[in-house]
Amino acid sequence: MTLNAAQSALAEKPQETDGPSAPAEKSEQIQTQNDKPALSLSGLQFFIADISKKTILWHEVGSQSFDSEVKDLQEAPSNEALRLLSPEDRKTILRLVQGAIREGQAGPFDVGGGPDHRIPGVPIVAYRYELPDGRILAICFPSIGKTEDNPAQIALGLSPILQHFVASSSRIVLLADNFGYVRFASDGFLKSFQIEDARLILGRNISHIQNRVGRTIVSLVLASLSRRASATGRGKFLITASEGLDLNYDAMYFRMGGTVGGVLFSAGHVGGDVDFAQVFEICSAPMLVVNTKTRMIIAANQSAMKTYNLTPESLDEKAITDSLLQANDFQSLLGSAKQESDVPISVPVTTLNGQTKKKRFKCSLIDENKDEPKLILETRS
Repeated sequence: MTLNAAQSALAEKPQETDGPSAPAEKSEQIQTQNDKPALSLSGLQFFIADISKKTILWHEVGSQSFDSEVKDLQEAPSNEALRLLSPEDRKTILRLVQGAIREGQAGPFDVGGGPDHRIPGVPIVAYRYELPDGRILAICFPSIGKTEDNPAQIALGLSPILQHFVASSSRIVLLADNFGYVRFASDGFLKSFQIEDARLILGRNISHIQNRVGRTIVSLVLASLSRRASATGRGKFLITASEGLDLNYDAMYFRMGGTVGGVLFSAGHVGGDVDFAQVFEICSAPMLVVNTKTRMIIAANQSAMKTYNLTPESLDEKAITDSLLQANDFQSLLGSAKQESDVPISVPVTTLNGQTKKKRFKCSLIDENKDEPKLILETRS
């Protein structure tokens, strides 16, 4: 078995018919070809390239087709099996198979990312396998890779968009790609399902984290993936044997193009969602949110704006230690927050109209485990 044989087997193109009857025959050939199976990356479990027979055998689960038809094992000549893929993807698969035959192993190579690669593709690895009769196969399948540099990020491109929309929301949001790998989980999801660290579920197949998120959501997501359908309703989501959540949920199946898809699970508590940004604004107590690294005020509710004579422009121009507080006093407040003290700290505050008054601040820290923790300063109006 040679490398040239692999190249010719996968790169072979069907010959066109010449002569007066060519258009009719070509039309009939296209119609027949469309009825034949063709490999799709979405839902792909594995494919095997048999170089001697010039065929590809593959298995898909929940392939995203127009008629939503789920098929089991399929086999077709290599040129027909790869006909729906882009020329770039066909070249990548050819390189993958050649590498496996030559080196014994190849990949992971990203396939299905599109010409601009704005959406991460499906990482595929290949291994050489020799049959007792001497035939050599290339066995290829999607892989999450051995490191975090290649985590099968088929739907990862949606995460920044989702993060933007749910950053200040209590919505319970989970995104799984069409291979079942969890790509995004909102803060509301992590808190509601008592996930201490997002890394415990991100990048892992949802069927492997059932002990952390409960059986209900796992079954719902997998059913949506396999049936390629959305689901809406109200149900009890078990976290442990004795704890559960009553949620109104939407499990929305989506696809972008022919290769990228998954399920977006979005839920809210039966009692209704709370817009915490609105709660922050209408709270009568003056509240400030300060970036502890830059010491800039990143948020102030209406009561704080009025109490300290702040303006939107002043928030962007000066750090809190250049306007309201002395540097030493700021450190005292930050120290109180780090100690999680319940005793308010009294420090002088100079408002923007030049008046200085002592204020007693209740101090708290959020995002303490991140690079830039936020200091919450709350006082009486």
